[in-house]
Amino acid sequence: MRGEGPEIRLVAVAENVVARIIFDPAWAHPMLDGHRSVLGFTMELHMIAAAAHELLRVRSNTPTLPIDDGTDQLARARAEWDRRHVVAAQAEAALVDRIAALRAYEQALTPIGAALHNLQAVTELAAGGGDVDRVFRQITGSEYAAGHTTAMRDDIDDVRAGLDAQVAYLDSLIGPHRNA
Repeated sequence: MRGEGPEIRLVAVAENVVARIIFDPAWAHPMLDGHRSVLGFTMELHMIAAAAHELLRVRSNTPTLPIDDGTDQLARARAEWDRRHVVAAQAEAALVDRIAALRAYEQALTPIGAALHNLQAVTELAAGGGDVDRVFRQITGSEYAAGHTTAMRDDIDDVRAGLDAQVAYLDSLIGPHRNA
C-alpha cells in the first residue's frame, strides 16, 4: 500500500466539512430540524470512506504499465490498465463532487445563520420596543418637567421680586417712623 494519497485526504476533508456543519449554530436551529441528521452525515461519511477505500484498493492493485512488445496479449493488458486508470480518475472526480456538495451545504448555512441572527435581533428589538417607549416617555417627561420647573422658577423669581418690592415699600414706610 502507498502512503497518504488523495483518497485519504478526500476522506479527511469530508470529515472536516461535516464537523463544521454539525457544529454550526444555524444547522442546530429548530427550523432546520429534520433537514439532515447527524446519522445522515455519518452515513455519508461512511459511503465516502468506503468509496475512497475501493479507489485506493483499485489503485494499489493496478500493476505498473506493461511494456508494449507488439503482441495482442499486451495490447489487452494495456487496455485494461488504461480502463482502471480511467475508472480511478472518474471515481476520484465523483468523490470530489460529493465533498463539493457537502461544502455547498455548509456554505448555504452561512446566509441561514445570518438570517436567523437577524430574526432573533429583530424579535428582541420588537419585544423590547415597550421598554424603549417607556424610556422615551421618561426622557420626554423629564424634558417637560425641566421646562416646567424653569418656567416655575421664573414665576418664583417674579413672585420673589414682587415680595422683595413689597418688603422694600413697607420698610420704607416703617423706616421714617422708626427714626422719629
